[in-house]
Amino acid sequence: MRILIVAHGYPPELVGGTENAAAALARALAARGHEVGVFAGTLELRSPPELSRADDVDPLTGARFPVWRAHRGDLYFDHWQKSNSAHVRALFREVLADFLPDVVHVHHWIRLTRDLVATAARAGVPAVATLHDLWSTCLIAFRVRPDTKEFCEAPLAPDPCIDCANHIPPRTPWVPREQLVMELYQRRADLVRELSLARAVLAPSVAHARTVDLFLGRNPEDMPLVVVPPGRELPLRRPEPLAAPGEMQPLVLAAWGHLAPLKGYDLLLEALEILGAGDRVQLEIAGGEVDAEHAASLHARADRRPGGSEVRFHGPFDAAKLDREPVSQAHLMVSGTRAHESWGMVVDEALTLGLPCVLPRSGAFVERAAEAAARHAPGWALLYERGDAHSLAAALRRVLDEPELLGALRGALPPAELAAPSLMAHVDATLKAYHVALERGAPVLPAVPWFQERMEAAAERDWDRRLAQSSGEALGLVPESKGGA
Repeated sequence: MRILIVAHGYPPELVGGTENAAAALARALAARGHEVGVFAGTLELRSPPELSRADDVDPLTGARFPVWRAHRGDLYFDHWQKSNSAHVRALFREVLADFLPDVVHVHHWIRLTRDLVATAARAGVPAVATLHDLWSTCLIAFRVRPDTKEFCEAPLAPDPCIDCANHIPPRTPWVPREQLVMELYQRRADLVRELSLARAVLAPSVAHARTVDLFLGRNPEDMPLVVVPPGRELPLRRPEPLAAPGEMQPLVLAAWGHLAPLKGYDLLLEALEILGAGDRVQLEIAGGEVDAEHAASLHARADRRPGGSEVRFHGPFDAAKLDREPVSQAHLMVSGTRAHESWGMVVDEALTLGLPCVLPRSGAFVERAAEAAARHAPGWALLYERGDAHSLAAALRRVLDEPELLGALRGALPPAELAAPSLMAHVDATLKAYHVALERGAPVLPAVPWFQERMEAAAERDWDRRLAQSSGEALGLVPESKGGA
């Protein structure tokens, strides 16, 4: 099968979760003998826009395949008002004509163009799409409000989304409000169309797919949903469990991931303050400091020993060597995330390490914990109300006050070899979705009118021109001057 993988970035240039997932899938498919190509976004600008080509290689089998990168020449191409690109569409058509795939697999639209599935359909190629995150439902990607740092529960609509997006520079003061409203509705309509045209929509959990539908205002029954948990190989050994908490052994909690507001480490510290358990509890944290100001505030708060408990920071870590980090020597993994997690790879890592979990009651965490509890009450997780430090403190209090609880949580853990979905299982499920797409064939769409792309390109040039004419203050790139004598 000839398969074209599409993502907004690709290693080694870009190595986020979605990019790594796309690369792992592409290499595994190539290793199985499929003809694979990749069409990816890049941060490298080129004017005029053009394609570059390189090869990627599966490190285990040596299978080699092409990676085309679409270089844009316009400014701030990750901005929500730049989510439609005639230039990228033309480059994508060029790759489709050159590679002639049987099926296209879209992993993301940002940095590319929001009509990838439609463009493939016009070329006679059926497509599937994977919902990795909530970008399709939010103008600033992650549904975390810049002003409050809280997860946003509002459906995608002019109010409050336009004003919220305005907190992220560059602002666009030359665009009238009425035009912004129309652009938002057009963006939403285009992405809803993408999901409707896709012959299968893959999501890591039912909860995530329903969240996307909720915020886009779609009917969940309209989506040809296939649940495909993310797969990867975790070469982690399961350490010997710590002795039970007692007079000589504190309850050791572990948390890992970037020290960013979204991850909720401040919530963990607040819960320890509320718990007030002193040296009966210890918190180990590993993660890079991607937000210096936020990380500094966490260190300052931890230095005050919240609730009298010891808090230690261990810095960045390699997920493949997590079993060698201090966070692996713990009783429980605890997450403070404020996001609706689509799956939660940190949970895969914790379960592989043999750590029960304390998780917020949101997103895929609820789904995964419920499935575990159905097999083995009480399951391997305790749930608390998302964003509620008092609720988290109450969950931790249970572990301290109910000596048998930790043992029950440990007893519900899956064997290490079954703790996380394997990459091969993920590939098998994805291939089944490709076969469904091939059986259904590409939907029939009319061609894009010749004048539409010229109008889009002209609008893009005007956007960049008006941006260049605006001051840094007007764009929100520098603080507004206070004036005065």
